[in-house]
Amino acid sequence: MHVTHRSIAITDRSSIGEVRRAAQMAAQLLGFAESRRNDIGIAATEAATNIVLHANTGEFLICATQNEDSSYLDLLALDSGSGIYNIPRAFEDGYSTIGTAGQGLGAVQRLSDVSSLYSLPDRGTVFWIRFHLGTIALTRQHGAVSIPMKGESVCGDGFLALPGKLRSLYMMVDGLGHGTHAAEAAEEAMRTVRTHAAESATEIISRTHDALKKTRGAAMTVTVVDHERQILICSGVGNISATIIGAATTRSLVSQNGTLGAVLPRIQEFTYPIDSRSLLLMYSDGLNTKCSLSSYPGLQVRHPQLIAGLLYRDFSRHRDDASVMLASLGGDAA
Repeated sequence: MHVTHRSIAITDRSSIGEVRRAAQMAAQLLGFAESRRNDIGIAATEAATNIVLHANTGEFLICATQNEDSSYLDLLALDSGSGIYNIPRAFEDGYSTIGTAGQGLGAVQRLSDVSSLYSLPDRGTVFWIRFHLGTIALTRQHGAVSIPMKGESVCGDGFLALPGKLRSLYMMVDGLGHGTHAAEAAEEAMRTVRTHAAESATEIISRTHDALKKTRGAAMTVTVVDHERQILICSGVGNISATIIGAATTRSLVSQNGTLGAVLPRIQEFTYPIDSRSLLLMYSDGLNTKCSLSSYPGLQVRHPQLIAGLLYRDFSRHRDDASVMLASLGGDAA
């Protein structure tokens, strides 16, 4: 799996063209046909235009994921404007609150493979749009955003999602610092975890520690989910935050002090119960430690990719690499 995520600030109308070109370039690199790249350009243009017209400023994320048998492109239009008070009507052709033709949201919905919008009055809007390339297997849903620190071309964070029917693995890593050397540490960690994904969480931590001795080191948390036994097993070193979000309770996962590749404590793993409605939330220290779903009505049942975009919007510190991942542990979300 190869992942490339990019953020573009929406400041005025000139940003719309930058968003369109970047989205089409990402689609071309993934291998989308020209006709589909045109659809992606239209969707990106409409979503960015909505930010300019309704919120003045915002942020646009372009998240490309390439797998051996399938790939997909996620577009996330984020703003903190006045919000949309009547979402169903906003998708109706001809409906507009500012006198435009009112074709944008409905057109994007028709062009994309999947799209979803979440908005609260006076708290802004998140519009998620996905385009598939190839056959996307039905699997447990997950979503992630991983954005480099402003001024850097590569992200020192990384994540891995390996969902399965009986066993799933999710990890997040934060290379020390930021920039190229941090990214090298994160890439080495992801390679090691993927190679040893069938092993226990503690074995993966140990092997990754050895692999990172040639790098500047990293913080990392690995979670292994046993879906038959309905348990999650976690082992973490450093400042990756992880939480199990249930229907009524939220539980933070334990991570030990240390740095993989440099200072490794006695490795421990911790076991937590899960159920069919559990979500796993993981994020790097580029997000505020108060990162939570608790103040967003109805958000927990939405697709994890939309949730990841919203949490990035509201909790990113904007002075470091920032990554957040959500995974549905029990089954597919609505």
